[in-house]
Amino acid sequence: MSKNYNHEIGYESLLADFKRYQKQTPKGVGLTQKSNTIALQFKIGDVNRKQYGCNCSFTLDGMVSALSKAHKVAEKLKEDIGLTEFWEWYNKEIKDIGKVENDLLTFREAIAVVEDDFWRRKDRRGNKRIKGHPSHEQSWNRTYFEYYKHLPQDKTITKKDILNILSRWEQGTKSYKDAMSAYRGLVRKNGYDSIYKELKKIDSTQTDFRDNQTITLEEFIEWRDEVLGISGVLPVRANLNVRESWLWVLGMQIVYGLRISEIFAIKNLDKSVYDPKTNKLIVHAYNDTKNNPHRLIYIGNETNIGTTVKTGMRIADTADELNIEREERSLNDKKLYLKNELN
Repeated sequence: MSKNYNHEIGYESLLADFKRYQKQTPKGVGLTQKSNTIALQFKIGDVNRKQYGCNCSFTLDGMVSALSKAHKVAEKLKEDIGLTEFWEWYNKEIKDIGKVENDLLTFREAIAVVEDDFWRRKDRRGNKRIKGHPSHEQSWNRTYFEYYKHLPQDKTITKKDILNILSRWEQGTKSYKDAMSAYRGLVRKNGYDSIYKELKKIDSTQTDFRDNQTITLEEFIEWRDEVLGISGVLPVRANLNVRESWLWVLGMQIVYGLRISEIFAIKNLDKSVYDPKTNKLIVHAYNDTKNNPHRLIYIGNETNIGTTVKTGMRIADTADELNIEREERSLNDKKLYLKNELN
């Protein structure tokens, strides 16, 4: 990662995450960005509110750790102790100075710490995670357990064992990058700073990417005609209704540039969508061609089977309508757009 963090890919997303964590801090203690690190802000004794380092990097893991430390500081400030005792505690528990690593922790015990932290934290949209929820369970499995399950569960944590497991994946691939992220998080959350620093030295940048699959509208229509039996003969066992249904899904993906999950989260297929707080119109029904001539669709937070959508709560245009492959506008911009269209 370069030192010019303002130009990193996803930096805007990282800032949005940080603002969310800032809103979760306890009264009297705040979080602030300090270059590529995070600092705590609080007032103690006769000293005005100021910044204090907390040994947390400006990353998602660092934000989680900083928020946890902010709560610890808030509780400590309530105690009737002197400044000397407070700063001794702060240096050890918050800045991790002189803190001894627990070299007896097993991988199984360390994983339990990460899992507990995962379920206690809210997701990126600020929603509480619920055990048993298909999307939340999938998120845990895909991000963490997929890589933790290969570790020797009952052995104590060592760098050697982690590197041995990492060799399962080829360096430069997405799997290697994700595995490294999971293992760095494992040792960091459990206080193994020395192993964490060693893992940080290893380059986990993804250099191997899949080739993008593309299809033109003409190619899709030609294939569609074949699937529906328009330009050919269908197999005897072909179910035309099923084929038509899935072709509609695939067609929506192509025309709107959507993920498959987003298709199943469209909320205005046959009814208009209103803001639940103000009851103001957000978008007319998709099949209402008179009031919704541009066929705008509204994607909600959940699919019709209860799974969550990361890119929900937005309106999408057809790619053809805007002469681009994909267009995403903010909800406020879309409301203004609709207002102008309806006037």
